[in-house]
Amino acid sequence: MASSSSIDFKKMTVHILNDEDDLSSFECKNKEINDFIHNEAKQFQNERLGVSYIFSYEGKPVGFVTLSMADLRKGKMKSEDRLVIGKENYPALQISQLAVCAKLERKDIGTELCNFSLGKAYNFSEKVGCRFLVLNAKRDVVGFYEKYGFKLLPKQEERREPVMFLNIFDKKY
Repeated sequence: MASSSSIDFKKMTVHILNDEDDLSSFECKNKEINDFIHNEAKQFQNERLGVSYIFSYEGKPVGFVTLSMADLRKGKMKSEDRLVIGKENYPALQISQLAVCAKLERKDIGTELCNFSLGKAYNFSEKVGCRFLVLNAKRDVVGFYEKYGFKLLPKQEERREPVMFLNIFDKKY
């Protein structure tokens, strides 16, 4: 594989996880996420609970994102983040899992995975309605998501995985 400083994102491929995929060599720094992609993702997808997209570079998996449907409760948001329309729940696309190969962290692959997810949310917004991206962030990556533009819902200090959201029309794609 090319050195991490020379990744050409135009050469990165993405496909939906399938039964033939062998992801045993994929390792990120989070044991729970590794367990998910190695042992649960295919069943999760077969049960239609989410779809995992595998990102590869030079034939090796370098990251993945699992997306599913969700909603965001208006009452949980700060008033300035709420939409004018009086809906109680806003349609959202959830990033259920997102991980980058440990050897390639901090090389913008995570940003590429977020951009991909944002593109999917924009696409859904034109077909079925989708206004937000949401996720439950591991505490050690909250800063990454904030830098991307996600906001914490109020009162998340005690949560192990705080809920974050992004109004997809606030982010330039």
